[in-house]
Amino acid sequence: MKMRKIISAGLFLLLSLSLPGGRAFGWGNTWMGAGLEQIVNGAPWKIGILRYYAAFQLNNAGYDSDIYFGLLEKRVPDWTLSAGPDLRVLLPLKNKVVFDISESPRYLFFLKTDRERAWNNAFSGNVHVVLNRFYFQVGGELSNVKERLSTELNMNVRLKDETLSGLMFWQPSRDISFALRYQRSKFAYENQTSESVNIEEALNRTESFLDLLAYLQQQSNARVYLDAQYGSYVFAQQTASSGRDSRSYGISGGVQFLPPATGFRDETSGTRGNISLGYKLLDVLDPLRKDYSGLAGNVGVSTGIMKLTALRLFFSMGPQFSTYTVRTYYLQTMVGAGLSRALSRKVLFTYDFGYGRNSYPAGETETGTLLEKFVDRYTTHAVQLNVRLRRDLQISLLGNMGRRHSEISIRPVSSRAFIGLSLTYGYPGGGGVMPAGPFF
Repeated sequence: MKMRKIISAGLFLLLSLSLPGGRAFGWGNTWMGAGLEQIVNGAPWKIGILRYYAAFQLNNAGYDSDIYFGLLEKRVPDWTLSAGPDLRVLLPLKNKVVFDISESPRYLFFLKTDRERAWNNAFSGNVHVVLNRFYFQVGGELSNVKERLSTELNMNVRLKDETLSGLMFWQPSRDISFALRYQRSKFAYENQTSESVNIEEALNRTESFLDLLAYLQQQSNARVYLDAQYGSYVFAQQTASSGRDSRSYGISGGVQFLPPATGFRDETSGTRGNISLGYKLLDVLDPLRKDYSGLAGNVGVSTGIMKLTALRLFFSMGPQFSTYTVRTYYLQTMVGAGLSRALSRKVLFTYDFGYGRNSYPAGETETGTLLEKFVDRYTTHAVQLNVRLRRDLQISLLGNMGRRHSEISIRPVSSRAFIGLSLTYGYPGGGGVMPAGPFF
């Protein structure tokens, strides 16, 4: 709450300093300024110079055959849903300043497993400053959510996340641009302790990243970029931080395909999405713990292969801190492919297949115990039928099935199925104008 009050006070202080002025405003000569202009002008509602997006969202309402996906000895089936409003308010001012506030409360409901019921909330506030060749953004995010922790520990865990970020963007010419981005996040997890896992001890930490990016856009439908990144990880608990405090160094390249899809038929034509691949070094400061060096990145691309049909490809890879304190990290790899078919202007069918693995390197504990290398594997099949009943009303019918082979879970082989629906009524705020970069 203290951080939220600081962010809100800062936004309103800047607002009070900027109010003298009329409605006329410009967006400079940068593609980030143009992106912000599209977001502001695309808002479906306005009150004076105030623009806003609003929607009600019902997500994943249906039947889950095992809400813990093999973590317990017996299956725990239940009916579940997540529901709540989504609001984004933008206030553009004459001196090229835009105040941007989003709020998204959610209620997580389980019919039988009442201990899993929870209220979630995510809040963000940003100030955008648009000049002729420069673009600046500062702000913060506060979230207090209970959600699935990871593919390693597939259970709902509460996380309080406080993030501060800043961006300086410079576009000296039509084709070339540069960005300097800083982000600092503090993660505090709910204290859940068992014989083998203490999530608070294992994962509570502060992460800081500094990115230097360069962009080249010589075509209207693609933007190429390079990113050099430095990161630091400082853990809160001494028992964990003595072996987990780390630094990271990364360099990556990628391409962002433009523009984003605006309708179901758009999603099945052309090439859309983002590719980001590079090299990362995770330098664990404790010399007894193993470092990671190798490929890291994220790929999500869709390309039309025939009329109204698109092929989608997915890939992600990188080290993730483990909830098991005897191990520093595991290497998470996910690959997948799918098809999208527009059945009409208002109906889109998708199918996706995914394969994932969490690989734990061999090592040695502080007491000399040898740790063997092992791998968890999982596969998923997902189908979705999206139906747009009106411009402001969409229903999605969902079905997915997963299977996991694990050396961590009580059940070495487990499966999980879900069938249900999601609904969006209104116009969600979604999407920002932060430049594309690696997903380290």
